[in-house]
Amino acid sequence: LIQPDTQRGFERMERSRRSNRSTKVNGKRKTAFYDDKKKKRNGLLIDLNRWEMSSLKRYRAHFKLDTRPNIPKGELIEVVARHYSQLPKMRDAEVISQFLFTTRKYLESNNDGHED
Repeated sequence: LIQPDTQRGFERMERSRRSNRSTKVNGKRKTAFYDDKKKKRNGLLIDLNRWEMSSLKRYRAHFKLDTRPNIPKGELIEVVARHYSQLPKMRDAEVISQFLFTTRKYLESNNDGHED
């Protein structure tokens, strides 16, 4: 059981940690916690500003996003964020059950009736 004084201390530390993570966007200081480049999907926050340029370029190449060749990082973040927000929403239970079903079928087909 956490004592009330200790709990308030944890809350203060958490607020401090959030406020210390700040970045400059368009010359204005913004905290990363409330950064407008974060996209919330299924309860997951993604801070695309923290991605390296190589990761953004790999994302662009994988999904074949149409951009100009030497696009600046800020514009590429906007393109990636727009694309990511348009992806279909996934339900954890569906994904897990589909994975288990596929794995079971794969193992059964490779086993060919031979038990060890």
